[in-house]
Amino acid sequence: MKLETARLILRDAVMADLDNLHRLLSDQANMYYLDDVATRTLGESEANLRHAMLNDDGHYFCIERKEDRAYIGQVGYTITDVTPCGKIVHMGYFILPEQQGRGYTTEAVGRAVRYAFEEDGCVRITTGCYADNKASERVMIKSGFLREGLHKKAQYHDGIMKDRLSYAINKDDYAAR
Repeated sequence: MKLETARLILRDAVMADLDNLHRLLSDQANMYYLDDVATRTLGESEANLRHAMLNDDGHYFCIERKEDRAYIGQVGYTITDVTPCGKIVHMGYFILPEQQGRGYTTEAVGRAVRYAFEEDGCVRITTGCYADNKASERVMIKSGFLREGLHKKAQYHDGIMKDRLSYAINKDDYAAR
């Protein structure tokens, strides 16, 4: 599968992505807020890649820059429920540090949201972050997600209990934009 934006290509993962994915997932500073996704070894990154390649519980895309086909990150979602109305999914995204601050993440998330609602039968997309992860929260807001909750001291991270934010967008709200 291949999706496009003005500057990006979102495509299915392939084994040739392993080195780039490992560089992304094993960068402990970059993955600070995503410790549940971060990897330490090439074997852990390979297991993550193989899971993504199956796409059996959602859709996971590699993000490439169109101009040079450079790998810059990942965006995707996991199916959390299937209702008579459609799928409910949880979205995540991460990008290489040197590619941050250029709007790529917002662009990729926006395209993944469009695909989910217009082509994949999704009716609701949730996402979230630690309250102190302001960059991730900005992506959610710019992508049309609405804040639904602040969970006080809801998750243990980096030695302390931290607040978490919940964001979501429903298909009806997306269509009304």
